[in-house]
Amino acid sequence: MNAEMLKTLFALSLRNPREAAELIVGMKLPTQALWLALSLVSVLTSLVFSSLLHAAPMPQDDVGQMIMSSPGYDSPLIFALMQWGRAVLSVFVLYWVGKSMGGLGTLGDVLAVITWLQMVTFTLIAGLFAVGFIFPFVSTVGMLVVLGWWLWAVVSFLDVAHRFGSPFKAFGVLIVSILGVLLGITVIMGVILSLFAGITGGP
Repeated sequence: MNAEMLKTLFALSLRNPREAAELIVGMKLPTQALWLALSLVSVLTSLVFSSLLHAAPMPQDDVGQMIMSSPGYDSPLIFALMQWGRAVLSVFVLYWVGKSMGGLGTLGDVLAVITWLQMVTFTLIAGLFAVGFIFPFVSTVGMLVVLGWWLWAVVSFLDVAHRFGSPFKAFGVLIVSILGVLLGITVIMGVILSLFAGITGGP
């Protein structure tokens, strides 16, 4: 897949997510490469987010203290591990939930569409943050537009990946999976924080 194909697929994802998902699934991309791409975009997203937190002025109140004590600000490495774990867990949960609801797609199909969705979403948000430094209002409105597009895109992508033929069923998979990922990421956070505390706490 060259740069021109990526640009074409990116534009198609914005205006017709279903068609873009069909092309992605049809490519049968190597699973190992997809896992690597998902990991890279997850870590990159975490690093950019942490950098923006450090660059932004923190309010001198309880909210500022809460932000500065969060993993995204205080422990970028832990935050990156959390985001990577969330991304990987999301793929498996979306696959398992979809399968339990009659989905016919493979794990590789779900991995492919979610990886691409992560890449497109990261590009859009990074672009909005860049614009936001000059036109804050445009960035705020743009975030709402991206959120609406993301919901449309993820439902379309899951519908295609699981071969449901029903956006409502794909939406159901999304809702159930969000609850499952929230539960799973809570467990993962506890494990990572415990390990990190054990490493830094000494004997």
